[in-house]
Amino acid sequence: MIRDIYNIDLEIPNSGIFIKGLDNEKLTISLDLVRFMQINKRQIVSSGNKLDVGKLAKPLNPYIIYNILEENNKNNFNGVKIIEKIEDENNIIYHFNFGLILNTFIEKSKITRQMEQNTSDNLKDLNEIKAFIAPCFFSYGMVGDVKSIPKNELEDLENDYGYEGKDYKSIFKKEVYINFSCYERVYFSNCEFKSKVSLHIINNDNTVCFLNGMDFSNCIFEDEINFKRFISGTSLPENKYYNNEQDTLFKNCIFKKRVVFHNSNFFNSIYFNNSHFKDYVDFHECRFEKTTCFYGVTFDKGPNFSQVIFKENLNAVNANLNFTFNGLKIQIKKEEENFNKDKNEQYQKSLDKFANDFRDSFRVFKNALIKDNNLLEASNFHKYELYCKEIELKNKKGKTFKDVVDKYQLFFYRKLCDHHTDLLKVFHNLLIIIMLFSIFSFVLDKFKQPSIENNAKYHIVQVDTNESYIFKEHNKTTYNFLSLNIEQEFKNLSQFIPMDKILFTVKSFIYENPLRNQLTFIEKFGLFLFFALLVILVALLIKQYLWFLLLPLFVGVVYCIGFSKSIITHFMIIMLFACTFILIMVFDSKSKRFLFVGISYIVCIFTLLAKPSLMLPVFGSFLEKDTNTTYPLLLSLSVVYFILVALVIFSLQKTARKNSIVPS
Repeated sequence: MIRDIYNIDLEIPNSGIFIKGLDNEKLTISLDLVRFMQINKRQIVSSGNKLDVGKLAKPLNPYIIYNILEENNKNNFNGVKIIEKIEDENNIIYHFNFGLILNTFIEKSKITRQMEQNTSDNLKDLNEIKAFIAPCFFSYGMVGDVKSIPKNELEDLENDYGYEGKDYKSIFKKEVYINFSCYERVYFSNCEFKSKVSLHIINNDNTVCFLNGMDFSNCIFEDEINFKRFISGTSLPENKYYNNEQDTLFKNCIFKKRVVFHNSNFFNSIYFNNSHFKDYVDFHECRFEKTTCFYGVTFDKGPNFSQVIFKENLNAVNANLNFTFNGLKIQIKKEEENFNKDKNEQYQKSLDKFANDFRDSFRVFKNALIKDNNLLEASNFHKYELYCKEIELKNKKGKTFKDVVDKYQLFFYRKLCDHHTDLLKVFHNLLIIIMLFSIFSFVLDKFKQPSIENNAKYHIVQVDTNESYIFKEHNKTTYNFLSLNIEQEFKNLSQFIPMDKILFTVKSFIYENPLRNQLTFIEKFGLFLFFALLVILVALLIKQYLWFLLLPLFVGVVYCIGFSKSIITHFMIIMLFACTFILIMVFDSKSKRFLFVGISYIVCIFTLLAKPSLMLPVFGSFLEKDTNTTYPLLLSLSVVYFILVALVIFSLQKTARKNSIVPS
C-alpha cells in the first residue's frame, strides 16, 4: 500500500506544537513535550515543579495553523488547500479538507541531563498520560457588541484564540482523531464533522482523558463517533491541576450515525440537552459522577445504557424515544450480529442476553425518573422495558410454561394499549369490539336456521317480542334490522335492489343446498376445520394479506350453522368472534387499521342511535320490556363480548389514569 506523505514540520512559535505534515491524507499536529518544557523551564521550576501548565500553554486554533501554512507556502497538496478560509460579513469558516490528528510525543534525544534532574517528575507524569497540554479552540464566538471591545483586548483575543472580530468555526471533511489526552479544555462547538470522529486512531483500549472537559455544543456529526474508554473532568494526583470543574457539553447536537461512549467515566457534569441521536448510541458500563442531563433528547433507535451508574442527578425529562417495537427488535438483532461477528462460539452472546441489556437501559432511566417522582415520563421508559422483555422471552432457549404465558400476555397488552401508554389505541379497540358484536348479531340472526316444523316456508324468527329479524310468507319479505323496519323506511328500495331474491338465494344456498343435506355431522365439522386450517396456513405464509382471509373463514362457519343446537358450532362462532378481534387488533399496517377503525366509528354511531342496548352486553337485554325468548348463541356471544369489553374498559381507565396530569 502506497502512503501519501507530505512533510511540513513547522512549529507554532514558542509553543512546542509542530505541524508535522500529511500522512495518508491526515494532517498531524503534535506537541513535543520536551520542547514545551524547554520553553517554559523557568516558569515550571519557579512554581516548584507544579504542573499548572494550562497557564503556560499557548492555545491551538485554526487561525494560527492556517496562517503558518500560508506564510510558508505549505497550504497546498496535490492542488487542494489543506485548510481553506471562507469569510463573510459576520463569520469565518475554516474548512479542513484533509483528516486531522492531535498527537503528542517525547523525543528522548532532546532531554538534557539538567532537565532530567530538575523536571524528571514532570516528564514522568506527562509521559504516563501522553497529554496534549494546550487548550484547543476550533471555534470561537462572542456575545454582545464586538465593536465595543477595546482594540488592545481584541488584539489579545486574536493572538490567543484566533478571534478577528468575527465568530469562527471549523468544518472537518475527513476523519478527526484526538489521539491522546488533553490537559486543557477542547472547544469544537458549532463545528461540522463530515466523517468519523474518534479518540483512537487505531482500535485499542487506551484511556484518553479530558482533564478540563470538552465542548461539542451545536455540532453536526455526519459519521460515526468513537469516544469509548475516555475520562472527562478528572484531576491529577495531589490536585496538581488547577482547574477541572468545567462541564462536558454535547448540547443541541445532531448525531447521524452510530455513537459509542461505552466504558467511559465522567467526573464532571455532562449535558446532552435537545440533542438528536438518529442511530444507535452505546453508553454501557459508563459511570457518571455528577449531573447527567438528557433533557429533550431524541433517540431514533434504542440506546444502550446497561450497567450504567448515575451517582447524582439524571434528568431525562422530555426525552423522546422515537422508535417502535419492530425497530427495537431489529436494532437488538443487529447489535447481536455485530458483537458475535468475529468471536468464537464460547465468547458469543445470545440474542435474549442482548435484549436483557437493552431492558436494563430503560430500567435505569425509569428508576431515575421514579426517584424524581416523574411517573409520567417513567411510564414511557417502562413501556420500552416491556418491549425488551417480550423480545427476550421470544428468543429465550428452554422456555418454561410461565415464560410462554408472559410472552403472550406482553404481546396482548402491547397490541391492546401499548402497555397503558396509548389512550387512543385502546379506545379504538373498544370501538372495534362493539362493531364486531353488532355485525355478528345482525348476521347470525339473519342466517340462523328456521325451525324444523316449518321447512316449507320461512316464518317469523324472534329474538324477543320487539324484534322480528326476517321472515318470508309466500310473496312477501320484510327486513328488520335493530328494530328499524326497512320496508317502511325505504319503500322504493326493491325497485333498485331485488333484496328478496338476493336473500332467498343466500338462504337457499345455506339451508337447501343438496350437497349440504348429504353431509354428515363429521363431514360438516371436517369442512369447517378445512376452512380454518386453510386460513391459518395462508396467513402464516402471507401475513400481509391476513385480513382478506377472514371472509372465507366466516363463510365456512356460516355454512356449518346447520348443526342444530350444536355446542361445537356455538363454540366455533364464539372463537371466530374473539379471534377476529385479536386479528384486527394485531395489525401492524396503519392503513389496514385505519380502515377498520373508520368502519368501527360508522357502525358504532349507527348502533348507538338504533339500538344502544347492544353496547351493554348481557345487561342490555334486561332493559328491554320483554325477554320471553332469547337466541342461545347470541346470549353466549354476548357473555364473551362482555368479558372482552370489561377487559378493554379496564385497560382504558388504567391508561387514562396513567396519562392524567392528576395524581392517582
